[in-house]
Amino acid sequence: MKTTYRFVGVTIAIFCLSLLSSQPIVQATTDHFTDSFVIIMGKCDTVASPALWLFGFKFILNREVIIQANGGENEKINAFILPSKIGFYFSQENIIIQLQGAKGLFFRGEKSWVFQNTPQRIFAVCKATDIWVTYELGR
Repeated sequence: MKTTYRFVGVTIAIFCLSLLSSQPIVQATTDHFTDSFVIIMGKCDTVASPALWLFGFKFILNREVIIQANGGENEKINAFILPSKIGFYFSQENIIIQLQGAKGLFFRGEKSWVFQNTPQRIFAVCKATDIWVTYELGR
């Protein structure tokens, strides 16, 4: 009786391991850009920056900004980065864009009285000393 339970247990364990190994692996890739110009537009729920927003707009000088889309409903970001090397990210659902030393204009829909919606609209035109873009592959 014990050997039957052990056999069934080992069979179930092997079956579960084979199911896990057949799942696709999601890999995150990080691209780095230096002294680049970036245009970002789309919808996302997370925008972090130490400066204050004025009616949805913000002009930033030498700050760190993090824009993140977590794959929620209608969250998609488009980004165009140049010139050191060219980066184009179209309709990315799971993406984090981190700007270090950013100088430019940002618009965030959550802080605006006119364009409030969920997820919030984001628009940015700026130059940054360092830009890190982390996104998922395999989806």
